[in-house]
Amino acid sequence: MSENLADAAVSDSTTAEQVPPGSTVITSHFKLIFLSVLALTVFSLCGSLAIALLIDKPSEAAKAVADTCLTIAQMGFGAMVGLLGGRAA
Repeated sequence: MSENLADAAVSDSTTAEQVPPGSTVITSHFKLIFLSVLALTVFSLCGSLAIALLIDKPSEAAKAVADTCLTIAQMGFGAMVGLLGGRAA
């Protein structure tokens, strides 16, 4: 079993060595975080649009929910830009 772990450690280090200089490696953790932020952003944007389009005369509570959804979508967009900028640097 320790041989399998050693082989796994060697294979991880060789993949890192095979990356050309100046390239960016995108890990599965980064993909998971990015896709989670993307899903939350799209979901909240759709919620804001649904409230705006489907409710004829929104109450104050509906307006507050729509504004909150829009704020979450804006923060999600900023987070995606930050994630991509941090990965590129």
